[in-house]
Amino acid sequence: MENFQYYNPTKILFGKDVIDQLCTEASVYGKKCIIIIGQGSVKKSGLYARVLSLMNISGLEHVTFEGVKSNPLYQDAEEAIELAKENKVDLIVAIGGGSVIDTAKAVAMGFYADHSVWDFYLQKAPRPTKALPLLNILTLAATGTEMNSATVLQDTVSGMKKGYSAPCLFPKVSFLDPTFTQTVPLNYTAYGVADLISHSLEQFFGKGDAPLSDLYTASVIKLAIDYGLKIRKDPENFEYRSQIMWLATNALNGTLKAGKNSGDWGVHGLEHTLSVLYDIPHGAGLSIVYPAWLKQHQPQINAKLAFLAKHVFEIQETDEVLAANIFITQLEAFFTQIETPIRLNQADIHINDQEKIISNFKLNKVTGSVYPLGEKEYEEILAKMW
Repeated sequence: MENFQYYNPTKILFGKDVIDQLCTEASVYGKKCIIIIGQGSVKKSGLYARVLSLMNISGLEHVTFEGVKSNPLYQDAEEAIELAKENKVDLIVAIGGGSVIDTAKAVAMGFYADHSVWDFYLQKAPRPTKALPLLNILTLAATGTEMNSATVLQDTVSGMKKGYSAPCLFPKVSFLDPTFTQTVPLNYTAYGVADLISHSLEQFFGKGDAPLSDLYTASVIKLAIDYGLKIRKDPENFEYRSQIMWLATNALNGTLKAGKNSGDWGVHGLEHTLSVLYDIPHGAGLSIVYPAWLKQHQPQINAKLAFLAKHVFEIQETDEVLAANIFITQLEAFFTQIETPIRLNQADIHINDQEKIISNFKLNKVTGSVYPLGEKEYEEILAKMW
């Protein structure tokens, strides 16, 4: 078992109408906020208007930055930082999914910086020790960013996509009302399920002997599969939405990595190339990359895959290699059932782009912390994605 530190100061308010407590929670941190939203869905749903009404009634001043894209850009974060500085805000309220909240985290640390926020991601600046307080209203269950200190942004000009983490980036409060996810289309719901399963697997393959974390991980994946299938038949079911939302949060709030190092994260690195080159939804890219990565490393991880076969799919096969094969096959079958892609051609990415993809792997120096990746592995894993 590896040495570890568990720290998570984020306050979670979970359930129907928890955002009615927004202004009470926000008043602890100041009187003027910047609201950060995506490209209009929260306006169409009426959630944005509801938040403004709450703020106006309580006297909380606000300005809004709108237009954060899926696969968010650091350039948008820079614009939002300028708006926040111009208006001398005290805190941030982010309304959206992972892209919006990751952007808000960049704004939070960039507010106090005298350099480009992208310098943090490029490791050109010291780790920040101060950030604006961040409150989140989650509308998409997927990334777990609502309860961790990580953020991922990209620069489509250079072709780079980078993650960053600092303790000061933990959100102060996150409001998790499953009602707000009931209108999420089935395809993006599926991508969210694929995302939370991938987060669980990344930590499962981390270095360290941690049986409790492994069993917890298997349970998260098993339940994600169960509710991922149920929600296909009843997309507006509040209970199903609730379960998936809480699973996604727990998949990346630090619990699953207790007793391990930080995880491998090579799959995420590979997927980031698909996002930056093709603007593919993150979860859709992960459901393509993960089966290929598992097949590539199977000789090294048969025992771990056999464990997952037993505890996720209740496979009683005693031969580890056969059990491992069954797990990979069953995982691909699940992704297919929920209609998230498992091959690049299903995402309209063609084999003649192979060199471009590998070049981007090299540019971003993609590797895993436990299972290193080099040019040979890039080629072999990519071949398994077609």
